[in-house]
Amino acid sequence: MQAEGMKKNLYSFGALLAALGAALLLAFSPPPPALITIGGQGFGQNVNLARLAGEIGHYQWPSRHRVKILRAFNPPTSPWGSGHRGVDLDMSAGSEVFSARAGTVFFVGTIAGKPSISIKHTKLIRTTYTPVTSDLAVGTAVKSGQKIGILQPGHPGLHFGAKIDDYHYLNPLLLILGPIRLLPDA
Repeated sequence: MQAEGMKKNLYSFGALLAALGAALLLAFSPPPPALITIGGQGFGQNVNLARLAGEIGHYQWPSRHRVKILRAFNPPTSPWGSGHRGVDLDMSAGSEVFSARAGTVFFVGTIAGKPSISIKHTKLIRTTYTPVTSDLAVGTAVKSGQKIGILQPGHPGLHFGAKIDDYHYLNPLLLILGPIRLLPDA
């Protein structure tokens, strides 16, 4: 009987220590970043995460399903600098390409000699899909997941890019997957 009471006290003490440790950890942890930097030195732009809150995690794959990433996002350090301004997705020529979110066709034409289409989703974000041919005209409203074109040969998969404020490049996977969060092992 006495051993049971001691066991309860030890559990209560352990729970108290765990709660105290968690409180101290929260009290002395740095606040989450309010800004992210897009681009590099001299070209970077600080973007308030609250400004992107309605964008992050609210987009879908332009392939209708998750696909392998052939080449990762590597933002340029200057407007004309080298880098990779989007991600290349493992899709075959002839595949249908879908709008990652509802919006309006912003551009249909060629970029660096490749057919492309851009969709303006909000005042803040637009996505671009290359090499994709499309019958849609500039100004056409599209729904989330609507077919916007056909992937053409001549590039390793679909190049999927995103811009913020029509000027700074953003990793489009951030729009689909949201920020990476590490969770405790259960």
